[in-house]
Amino acid sequence: MLKPLEYLYIITAVVEIYAEATQNEVVRFFSKPLLMVLLLAFYVQSISGNWSKLNKFLAASLVFSWFGDVALMFVPKALDDVSVMGLPKNPNFFLVGLAAFLVAHMFYAISFSDVSDKNKAPIMRRKFWVAIPLVIYMVTLLFYLVPSISGNPLTKPFLVPVIIYSGAIATMVAFALNRYSRVNDKSFALVFGGALLFMFSDSIIAINKFLYPFESAGIFIMVLYIAGQYFIAKGALQQYKNEN
Repeated sequence: MLKPLEYLYIITAVVEIYAEATQNEVVRFFSKPLLMVLLLAFYVQSISGNWSKLNKFLAASLVFSWFGDVALMFVPKALDDVSVMGLPKNPNFFLVGLAAFLVAHMFYAISFSDVSDKNKAPIMRRKFWVAIPLVIYMVTLLFYLVPSISGNPLTKPFLVPVIIYSGAIATMVAFALNRYSRVNDKSFALVFGGALLFMFSDSIIAINKFLYPFESAGIFIMVLYIAGQYFIAKGALQQYKNEN
């Protein structure tokens, strides 16, 4: 059964997706920052004071995700998009958001390393080929992104940060994959599924910004992001419950 804070998270998610679909920045100004606040509150309530390595770093990831969410709200979508709720927008907020989410991904990777069966070797060490689809995905994405970013004087300064960020999110997904058979199946499935959804959400952000902008991008980005973050938190809590 869902807890009250989970219901609030889902309701806020619906409102946020509505705001994205209708381009209602007033509603979005309140709904988007509220998402990670509610998810963090739900997570902290659920761990009941057990601040293990897993829980500390996962909570920190949610905090930095909040910083990233807020920063990206102030990135202009067009030349005439200069402010939101009277506050100025600036393209450099994209780099601020990128940095915040990079830290969030690194903290997620650290939290994922805190597994139940520490004596069992990670699957990527035992069967390296399971990482091939992830490598192909990231290389293909960068194959299209790099020329597009470097070929435009306006986006060229983003090239190195985007490459570094791509490595960070791939690392996060790899650490989620390495939880296989080292935690219970439900915890692994939820966390790994959430990590993939997060990666796909970030991929759409990059595609929309640097390759092929499309009108419904915001909806897809937020649906994947909201679900991904929720699944990661639920999966981590499942591991915690299994250990007690």
